[in-house]
Amino acid sequence: MNEAHSYTQFLKEYKWRIIGFITMLLVGILFLTLGFWKTLLIILLCAIGVGIGYAKDRTAQFLTFFDKLR
Repeated sequence: MNEAHSYTQFLKEYKWRIIGFITMLLVGILFLTLGFWKTLLIILLCAIGVGIGYAKDRTAQFLTFFDKLR
């Protein structure tokens, strides 16, 4: 039980570092296997997908943010 607690504590403490590491590891692998432009296209399409998902989840907040940009 104590070992599981220390593992979850470690994950909570270093959550964003772990997420950043895994993300950059995947981006690096994509650069090496697919090339620069294909990787940028994938990242751009993923960012658009996240934006669409955010807009669907938080329509009112997204519209307020969009109005502030104009």
